[in-house]
Amino acid sequence: MKILEGSFQCEANTFCRQRTETEDFEVFTGDALLEKMAATPVFCEAGAQVVPLLYASALPGGMVSRKAFEHYRTIFIELIQKNRDADGIYLYLHGAMYVEGLWSGEEQLVKSIREVVGDGVPISVALDYHANLSDGFIKAVNAIQGFRTAPHVDHDDTERRAAKSLLKCIKRHICPAPVFVRVPYLGGDAATTDKEPFVTITKYLQHMDASEEVISCAFFNGQPWYDSPYTGNCAVVSGTDRQKCFQAAVKLAKTFWDGKENLKIEQAMSTDQAVEESLQNQKGVLFVTDSGDNTTAGADGEGTLLLRKYLEQNQKGVLVCGIHARKAVDELLKSEAGESRDIVLCRGQCEKQEIETPCRVILRKKGIVYGWAGDEVGEGVLVSCGNTDIVLTNARAAFTTPEHFKKMGIRPEDYQVVVIKMGYLFPKLREISNRFIFAMTPGISSNDFTQIDYQNLKKRVYPINNDITWEEIMEEAEVRT
Repeated sequence: MKILEGSFQCEANTFCRQRTETEDFEVFTGDALLEKMAATPVFCEAGAQVVPLLYASALPGGMVSRKAFEHYRTIFIELIQKNRDADGIYLYLHGAMYVEGLWSGEEQLVKSIREVVGDGVPISVALDYHANLSDGFIKAVNAIQGFRTAPHVDHDDTERRAAKSLLKCIKRHICPAPVFVRVPYLGGDAATTDKEPFVTITKYLQHMDASEEVISCAFFNGQPWYDSPYTGNCAVVSGTDRQKCFQAAVKLAKTFWDGKENLKIEQAMSTDQAVEESLQNQKGVLFVTDSGDNTTAGADGEGTLLLRKYLEQNQKGVLVCGIHARKAVDELLKSEAGESRDIVLCRGQCEKQEIETPCRVILRKKGIVYGWAGDEVGEGVLVSCGNTDIVLTNARAAFTTPEHFKKMGIRPEDYQVVVIKMGYLFPKLREISNRFIFAMTPGISSNDFTQIDYQNLKKRVYPINNDITWEEIMEEAEVRT
């Protein structure tokens, strides 16, 4: 049994003006790829020969440039052409890779693979919980598994489930066609899986995992800052009985639809209220998440709106962390600790989130900026402007764990308020402090979807349109099926 294995990932925010380029991807090949992917041991235990393709992963950002996509797609296809005798293909993708001029990168990749291997080789995929699944993508694969946690802590479990789905297909000599039900809903950061309806949905997915008739099952929240007709929630099930799979997908979708009103953003406050409330904190560290400039959702991270608000207050014990400012950082790196410099952030800008902000700063420390996978992606500086400390980086980054702060020589616990470019608070930071404020700041990752300039989104979607009925959803699902 010969299985091909690879990964190609980037969560795209189509409202980001930057493009994700070839050099923005972290690349692994050969044995390094096999060691990185959690599906590998599952295949090896089944006695399979596992052939590494390519692992290319980028931080959430703007849509992937056509050049970058074609570069990596070519590598995938050339390797697959050399292994046409494969019994199955496993791919760990994101599900929200939007490619310049092509829309769904996942769809384009798997269609290219199908042109090489035909329809008789099963393809199983593992996807992020925030995947947006195009019709063409779903029709081109045979098994789809997705994260069941947000914030995400089940990456490896999802890989293993997708690997087992592929082994089922190979051993039974089947290539099932997944069925799906779309739910026109924009969830954003409200849709965390520790609350209903996701608790019930996860239990039902786990129940289906044990069924011999089910090859794969998943429910996706979608990525709302991705402008397409297929953006939104989707229940997708694959198995040996198509009608039963459709009924299961309907049950998942209906469970979500009936419970959607439970999804509220914790500790959500307006920008000014968030600043005022946070500065009253006197016990431990309190995180403030700058949701409109959330780099984990593909935003640029250059916004200075909250920085300006805290500078006006000039209160001690505040750290504004992770502002992307390449030119300023590169200049500050030439200075020594204790030196002062005049800098300008967002030069020439005057937008809701990005506003030209001149500062006279004192350099305190230099440090390393870490990426998602614990890799070094750039450099940063800790500076002081009055009583406010600021971390500036020369690479777009997300301070999602204590390790990210440690590499900058910083302890969040030394502050009363730490502002981060994030939406919901990530689990590792909750271990430091479960106290946070979700600042409803404007920007390209705003959770106020009415202010997002959608051009391609489906005409009717909740909560922009709150009069959508379940009957509308079912009518469309039945037509598709």
